[in-house]
Amino acid sequence: MKRHNAAFLAGLMCVVHSARAQSVSRGTNRIPVAARDLMRGTILSPTDIKWTDTTLTDGSTPTAATDVAPGWVARRVIRAGEILQEPGVAKPDLVNAGDAVEVIYSVPGVAIRMHGTAVGRGSKGDEVYVRLDNRRRLRGIIAGPNTVRVM
Repeated sequence: MKRHNAAFLAGLMCVVHSARAQSVSRGTNRIPVAARDLMRGTILSPTDIKWTDTTLTDGSTPTAATDVAPGWVARRVIRAGEILQEPGVAKPDLVNAGDAVEVIYSVPGVAIRMHGTAVGRGSKGDEVYVRLDNRRRLRGIIAGPNTVRVM
């Protein structure tokens, strides 16, 4: 009798597992992949990005930089068909270390603009330190090409 119960439970477990596997949500995601081999430093063009539909059966979602756009930069060698994701690809740097930058501080009614030198590099929205002279450093947010907004 115990054998029959064990066999029944084993069969039931298989049926439940099979039903659960079929009920996993099967979503379709559009993810960017490399249309060709990309060398480090390549600036992506529209022909370098291929959007593909991916059907997920295990419930996981591939982590891709879904906002990849022409103008992004390959930070390493990327093979054709590889998912375009950070940090392999990234927004282009708008400020590089050593660049002369315009530093802007503004509050309602007052705006101060100064010149400085970037200590780090980054893209729009990244934090970077700026050296105003030999003794003063400010931290700011990159607002555009060679432009840093001080907090």
